[in-house]
Amino acid sequence: MKLAIIGSMNLEFAGGGEENAKDIAELFTRQGYDVTLFGSGIPRGYDGKIKKYNFNYIPSAFPFDIMASGTILRVSKILSIGLIGIYTSRKIYDVVKDFDVYYFISPTIMFRTVGYRLIREGKTVILGNHGTFFEVLDTFGALSRAYSRILTKLIFHKFLKKGVKFFVHTQNKFQSQYYRKIKCNSEYIREIPYNNVKFSNYGCFNNDEFSVVYLGRLVESKGVDMLLALEKMPGINLHIIGKGPYMDKLIQMKNENTVIHGYVPAEEKVRLLAGSDVMIVPSVNESLSISAIEGLASGLYLIVSATSMGPRYIVRQDNIFGVAVSRTPRAFLREIERIKAIKERDKTDYYKEKMLRRDIAAKMFDAGIVDSLLIELFKDAISKTKDN
Repeated sequence: MKLAIIGSMNLEFAGGGEENAKDIAELFTRQGYDVTLFGSGIPRGYDGKIKKYNFNYIPSAFPFDIMASGTILRVSKILSIGLIGIYTSRKIYDVVKDFDVYYFISPTIMFRTVGYRLIREGKTVILGNHGTFFEVLDTFGALSRAYSRILTKLIFHKFLKKGVKFFVHTQNKFQSQYYRKIKCNSEYIREIPYNNVKFSNYGCFNNDEFSVVYLGRLVESKGVDMLLALEKMPGINLHIIGKGPYMDKLIQMKNENTVIHGYVPAEEKVRLLAGSDVMIVPSVNESLSISAIEGLASGLYLIVSATSMGPRYIVRQDNIFGVAVSRTPRAFLREIERIKAIKERDKTDYYKEKMLRRDIAAKMFDAGIVDSLLIELFKDAISKTKDN
């Protein structure tokens, strides 16, 4: 069975969508599929040696599309990736046409043009949602929501008007509700918070010192403005793990209680998480948040931004996981201080709660659980395509 994974940027970009694309490629290679991952390009200025994988990887697979050029991706802040295929769908189709199963990473113009044709030809097509336009646009003002409705009609109108069925892999409840709202068949929607976090690889310490941790890229969309505000606050032991364009500014402004680790090896990351108590996820928006799941694997209480659908979805799965608050330094600080006071009252009980949080989360988010669900989705999609 030949599987094509389409829609992420080149893996060297190493964003969340790219990591998910890579993980899915590796998962189905282990299942015996002949997998090819088509990278859509990378913004100019990003360096990275192309690695070898146990699946076929074609970086910058659509060089004839201007929206996939490095310059346009950089200038548009990677937004042009959603427009790939608006003028070149026939050429893209010729590149990807010889597969049995297709997994599109997110809803884009390429899915509308190429995906529609593949479905009409009887191919199995699954639409992923590792980053979506509607999650970003629908959380802002009226003009932004109007633009979201225009894009929704542009991408899905032809599918829905002609009753063309396609399987949808959603990452959170907001995404699932969106597809039901636009009248997609509920039987074809599967909510699977896909990630590669193996809980057995993470630890959970009964640490004495109260610590707060941030894990992620130091970019604007991840809420780095919140880090700039929080690291000024005295009395908070803040660990920042990750790197990005805001790293130098964070270093200049940090106080004595803040440690900026930058990029760290996996073993060091696991140790730092295990020795913390709270993880902050101040992202403007995310479809899931792998770092939040890593936090749960370490028993950490999550404080997340209420504007970010993925992290908000995670904490709403169980009250013990954490809380979504307004995206302001005051709201985050208030919740941090509340949790700190709880730990100071009884450290033993606090550690027991960390372990309980980890155990409950493992039953929902462990990689082994979500891997099985995604494999089952692919089996169902292939079976129903044959029946149709």
